[in-house]
Amino acid sequence: MSVFKATLRTSLALGIGILVAFVTIMLIEQISHYFFPLPANIDWGDSTASTQYMSQLPAMALLLVLFAWCSGISLGIVSASWIARRVRGRFALAIGSLIGIGAIANMLMLPHPIWFMSLTAIVLPAVTFGCWWLLKGKKKSNIGGSHE
Repeated sequence: MSVFKATLRTSLALGIGILVAFVTIMLIEQISHYFFPLPANIDWGDSTASTQYMSQLPAMALLLVLFAWCSGISLGIVSASWIARRVRGRFALAIGSLIGIGAIANMLMLPHPIWFMSLTAIVLPAVTFGCWWLLKGKKKSNIGGSHE
């Protein structure tokens, strides 16, 4: 395979992996809104109202968000590795970092309980590293098929 083709495949794989990660997160969060609907009349610009809403959320609602982030990271890394036909540490680093930055931004915009922020700080890097490590142990033929 030429260098150009390899670079193109790697870039495409990373882009699609990122897209898969974000679409996965959006879908799971939309499903979670079915179980924990957003109030129709809340003003998200009002810090008092958003703080009150976030404080009354059950733990399961927050855990579903964390599940969405972890699922997005995992499926994004798996998708990128499958398309590239190899496991790359940079896929895990890029996808895990983007989701982590999004999680930090979310927590800066909306007040989250300290337990959730602490759990997120532990779980997201662990999922990113764990997914990369598990995939790295797989045979190449199991990830992307033949290299022809």
